[in-house]
Amino acid sequence: MKTYHHGNLKEELIKCACEICEKDGYAKLSIRSLAKESKVSQTAPYRHFKTKEELYAAVAREGFEKLYGVISKKSTLSTKEDLISAGHEYIKFGLKHSNTYDLMFGTSFGGFNKYPTLLESANKTFELLQTNVNNISTNKDPEYIGEKCISMWAYIHGLVGILRQVSMVPDDYKDQDGPMDLSKRASKNIDEFLRKFIEDIIQ
Repeated sequence: MKTYHHGNLKEELIKCACEICEKDGYAKLSIRSLAKESKVSQTAPYRHFKTKEELYAAVAREGFEKLYGVISKKSTLSTKEDLISAGHEYIKFGLKHSNTYDLMFGTSFGGFNKYPTLLESANKTFELLQTNVNNISTNKDPEYIGEKCISMWAYIHGLVGILRQVSMVPDDYKDQDGPMDLSKRASKNIDEFLRKFIEDIIQ
């Protein structure tokens, strides 16, 4: 049985849970499977997670922290190019960490309102977007900024889903000017696709 240093069991369990989620999907993640994979007793995880939903929430929080990390490193929040870069990093994260991404934006843990630290982590990413949009927009009305951020978030979130489908389409698939063909073209130049969208919606 694996031995953990005093005080770090929860962190080690969350790390292991993230690995299980990313490898097999969150449906395969349970407190029992976590105990087995972590080589601890079946009761050990219950000291930190009373339910499977609490475990899901902890993994989702880690996902949002990682998403925030990759976006914030690529943006100074002051130019349109920063916003494009941040959007690109968001899409890359969603494609690379698809199982975690599904958990982050799903309903398996109940709701963000039940987990304050999860909500805080999720809000950080949105606040980063708000700051960037506010800095490049000539319209500084908070309601306008908020509406544009929601539009951008929905747009980029939708792109992640579409591009995941595109990645499963064979290269020789022909659907001239159909949705898959158009989406494949967009996937080859995400930055330009994002630039056109941003220029269209932000004054």
